[in-house]
This record gives sequence, structure tokens and C-alpha cells, in this order.
Amino acid sequence: MFLLNGHSVLRIYTPFTINQFNFSTALVKLLNMETSNIKQVKEGKAEILYKTSRDVFYNPVQEFNRDLSVSVLKLFNYNWMKKVEEKKGKQKSEENLRKDSIVDEHQGSDLEDVLIQTRIERKALQPGKIYEDGVALLEALAASGLRSIRYAKEAGGFRSIIANDLSRAAVESMKTNIEYNEVSHLISTSENDATALMYQRRRRADRFNAIDLDPYGSPTPFLDAAIQSISDGGLLLVTATDMAVLCGNSQETCFYKYGSLPLRTKACHEMALRILLQHVQSFATRYGRYIRPILSVSVDFYIRIFVQVFSGNRECKRTASETAMGFLCTGCETQSFQYLNTVSIENNNEKFGRTTGPPVSSSCKHCGSSHHIGGPFYMGPLHDQSFLRDLLNNIKTDPEPLGTVKRLEGVLTMAMEELSDVPFYYLLDQMSSKVKVTMPTAKQFRSAICNAGYRVSMSHCAQNSIKTDAPPSFLWDIFRELAKDIRNKIPNNVADAILSKPMEHTIDFTENKLAIPESQLKKLVRFQENPERNWGPKHRAKISLQASEEEKRIRNQGKKKRKMTNDSDATVVDDSENMKD
Repeated sequence: MFLLNGHSVLRIYTPFTINQFNFSTALVKLLNMETSNIKQVKEGKAEILYKTSRDVFYNPVQEFNRDLSVSVLKLFNYNWMKKVEEKKGKQKSEENLRKDSIVDEHQGSDLEDVLIQTRIERKALQPGKIYEDGVALLEALAASGLRSIRYAKEAGGFRSIIANDLSRAAVESMKTNIEYNEVSHLISTSENDATALMYQRRRRADRFNAIDLDPYGSPTPFLDAAIQSISDGGLLLVTATDMAVLCGNSQETCFYKYGSLPLRTKACHEMALRILLQHVQSFATRYGRYIRPILSVSVDFYIRIFVQVFSGNRECKRTASETAMGFLCTGCETQSFQYLNTVSIENNNEKFGRTTGPPVSSSCKHCGSSHHIGGPFYMGPLHDQSFLRDLLNNIKTDPEPLGTVKRLEGVLTMAMEELSDVPFYYLLDQMSSKVKVTMPTAKQFRSAICNAGYRVSMSHCAQNSIKTDAPPSFLWDIFRELAKDIRNKIPNNVADAILSKPMEHTIDFTENKLAIPESQLKKLVRFQENPERNWGPKHRAKISLQASEEEKRIRNQGKKKRKMTNDSDATVVDDSENMKD
């Protein structure tokens, strides 16, 4: 490290003598800065330097987001290179492949799979190395460039990485940090409008294999260009932070931004994921393409989806069968869904048909209240279980654990436990409050569901969540059984309407082992506490934004007095002008 004005922030890359110093371009730039304002951030294997008086957007709370993205790209790149090896393997004869001297060690295994696996292991994907047949990635809104630098230094298998931003200050900062981290051979910077850059790469030969969209707010302005510039089988990594809109606080805003009406439901975070997935799907189908989500998470103050994009008219036809409108009771908040299309198999051929509906009457059959209508929502699986299993295994066995590894393991384990074919969930405390019954324990409630032969899981989106294929009538029967002994006698129309109905099912509260998820048994970190004070989204990045509180305090000193002085000066000028007239 090199000390400059008491700050240990500079690295000398090349040897030097007393008579001659061979500094890198990054070092020269940093020497020209006011070093008292230089700050250093280390995350993963990357280090970034930035000047607070010219702040570039950086949010330390998003470290989990970046750790997760690095882990996903490691596995995606591995799978990508495996497919490349498969294509190359078809061109070789089996005799030449047997020369690898590994066949005898894997008796009973599929020869081709073993050979491909071993070739990749022998050529372990090295971070920072350029792979001619590797993944071309675009970070469309790079800001500080930290994400791209981490990809280059922690995930192997890249052909190239482009870090783009419209801000000149951000691009200059990225150039400095890229050189400082010694990854300029792999990462190139771009000062361009993100959509314009992606539209320029619509030709099949020029398309990116992975595109990372992490905007401030909604990703909608970038999705059309991203869909057209991603290769077949390519990976889209998309973040949305406008959770108030997606969770139903402003349904008209959500409709014009995402083409869907949200419902004011306690399952709003999963609803946000399904609205965003449906939105991305709608862009893809316009061009004969479709998406396959491999991981979708709601974390902290944002949602993040990882989807692969493919082409195929037949699969595009199925999308209507994976889309539904939602009906939410305004009283008990029971959920019902109307799929837009049906699909059946006749003589080994798929046949699509129209649905009949709606699935509810004018009033709720449980409490008699009316319904709100929302949607459309994506109703397919949120995750790819096979990909999740490999991802979780990689994170557990990584010799260099990530900074948020404990939370990664907890969230991904919960995602694996979720029922993939059951959309949305209920909250136990919410249902209890509707019927004015003391809330049972989660284990007790889930045991009753399992003992009746239904499946149940939690959701990574919320505590006390109940995701089950049991009908709502069964769930309300559980509360009717509980209400026999522990109901709080508080007058309530909804509660009276539900609890006064006769029971349709037999309820058994005997403890069931299936009611305790693995993530709970292992006491994994599932719902982390707020990581710091004043936690949440940061302000949108602005050029010349004073980042430190001290700078802001000094800048605002005497602000009111200066305003009063300026106003009085303006009054004097006006009076003098009037005297001249």
C-alpha cells in the first residue's frame, strides 16, 4: 500500500527505482485528486475508491444483492461453458476422448457426462481470465462499477464485461477503479444511454449472454431493449426498488408502469415478483421469446429476479396458461385466481382452450364481502429447483465464503422449501386477526394441514407465511376448531360470518415432522434484522452530490440568512427601477 496524506489507499503496480517511478494511470489520476476526500470501499475481492464531493451511487446494504448475483453468475457461467464443451465434444471421436484416462475411475457413469465434467474441472474457470467462448456480460447501469469489478475478480468464464453509465463522472470513476483492481483487460467502460447501447446489439452475432439491470426504481424503460439484445439461453438479472408501487399503494401507477393492477394483500412481496415476471414475459412474447425464472427473491427493500430467455413459438403459446387474474375478498382476504387459458394433452399434442369464470360469485362464500380484482400475474414457478440445489451447494462449499454467506444459505434454503406449484401465501397473524382468534403457533397450524394430507411450506418473502395447496375452507376450519376454546369474544361481522358456518373437515393438531422446515431445524438466518441505522434505499445518485453529513452541514450553514439577504437585495433593485420610471 502507498500512503498519501495519511491515507493508505493507493497501490503501486510496477517496480520503481529512485530515479524513475512507473505508476499506473489510475495512480496518476488519484494523485491529482484531493486525497482528503478519497474514500475506500472493500467488498468481496474488489476495492473501489471514490471522492465524496463527486459522489457515485454506492449502497452498502446491497452487498447481499451483489453476493447473490456473483454466486448465480458463477454457476450460470459454468453451465454455459459446459454447453460449449458439449458442442466441442460432438466433433471429437470417442477414441480421442478416452485418452483422458478417467473412464476407469467412473465405472457405471455416463461416459460423455464424465468427460465433459472432467474437462471443465481440469480447466477450472479462472476469474480475470478471458474465455473466447465465454459469457459476454453488460452491466447497463454500472454507477461505481463495483458490481462489474466483482464479477471479473470472483466469477470465471467471461469473454468480456461492459460497464455502462450515462454519467461522465461515474464513467471516470469506473475507469479509475477498473485499473486500480487490475481488470482493465476484461472490463471496458461505456458512456452511453443504456437502451441505445442494447438496441445496437440486437443482431444475433452481437447479442450479450448476460445483462444486469439494477436501476433506481423501475426497470421498465430498459426491458424491451434487454429482451432484444440477449442471446438464446442468456441470463437477465433484474432489480426493482419501487416496492410501494408494486405492493399496491398506487395501483394506477403500477398499471401504467407494469401493465398489472396490484391487490392490497399481505402477500404483496410475492405479488411484486409475479407482476415483474409477467411484465418481463410480456416483452419477451412480442418477439417470439419466453422466460424461465431460475431464482426470484424479495429481499429488504427490493426484488431481484434471474431469468433465462429462450425463443420458441410453442412455448410462447403456453404463457397465457401461466397467467391469471386475481380476486381478493375485501373482508377475510381469501384469494382466488382465474387463469386466462387452459392447456391439455390430446393424442400427444397440446390443445389450448378458453376458460370459464369468474371463480367467485358477487360475494365471498366465506364472509359475504365483495371482491377486488387485480392482475394479470405470472403463475408459474418462481425458481428452478435444480439450479437452486447446485447454487446452494456451491455457496456452502466455496473455500472463500462471501460476506453474506449465512443469509444466502438461509434465503436459498427457504426458496428451495417453497411449494413451487402454489402461488401466493397467507399470513398466520393476518388470518387470526380476521376471526379474532388467538394466533396458534406456526408448527401447530402447519401440523393440522399436513395431518389432513395437504402440503404446506413457508415463503422466503415473509415470516408467519403459509403457502399451501389446502383450500381456504380448510384453513378457516382450523380457526373454527380453535375458536371452540380460545376465541376472544369481540363483535366482528367478518369473524361472525366465518365462525358461524359449520365445519367441513376434521382437524388434527398432532405434531407432524413435515411441519418443521429444514431451515428452521438448522436455525438458519432467514429474516435478517436491519443491518444499519437509517437503513433502506439511498438517494438517487446526482453529480456534485455532497455525500458526507459534515459537507452537507457546512454547505447549509447560513442558508436561511443568505436567502433573506438575496430577497432584500432584489427588493432594493425593484425600488430603484421604479424610481427611474
